[in-house]
Amino acid sequence: MNRRESVRRHTRRMPRSPTAMRDALIRQWRVLAHATRDLDLDGPTRVEGWRNREVVAHLALQPVLLVRFLETASTEPAQLSAWENMAGTAGLASVVDETAQRDARTRTADLGAAVDAAVEPLMTADLSTTVTTIQGSIRLADYLVTRCVEAVVHGGDLVPAVTPDGEALAITAEALTALLESRHPELVGAVERLDALVWIEIATGRRDAPANLATAMPLMA
Repeated sequence: MNRRESVRRHTRRMPRSPTAMRDALIRQWRVLAHATRDLDLDGPTRVEGWRNREVVAHLALQPVLLVRFLETASTEPAQLSAWENMAGTAGLASVVDETAQRDARTRTADLGAAVDAAVEPLMTADLSTTVTTIQGSIRLADYLVTRCVEAVVHGGDLVPAVTPDGEALAITAEALTALLESRHPELVGAVERLDALVWIEIATGRRDAPANLATAMPLMA
């Protein structure tokens, strides 16, 4: 599927099961691992100050962190929703940048190996549990949604951009619409008419927003 032939947004579709979200994330990670094997790591990206090398370093850290967070799994109530976690990324921007820059300088990221190491513990994890992340505790199933958003958005930041897994793309578009609905429910109707990829790029500041959405964008960076 061409990136521009992405699925349309459907905000009121039946929610996916946690296992479907988990499987979509794994597929998206594998898509990224395959696409970045022969990537020019010193090439530019859509993220200011980052080459492909920094984006790949950031992506490779995500499976590593997930495995670490799985070790904290408990039945305690979650402090954060998926939408609060997504909204909270702006406050971590400097830490994310410093970490990506450091990792890009000190090692060549092996995204494929990081994904392979995460698959087994993720496949055997209880998706109904709560894990403790950098931002706080969150249901594992909700955290997987945020990782799907991360993987799709940053895959699009690479040059050349990575065509995402179709379901991962849809999950990302729906998650961003839910975040919009929590802040500006009156704008959801306008978003439903957008192509999924276009909406993701608007919501994350990769594309200029149309006039009817401009005051509310970006939702996250």
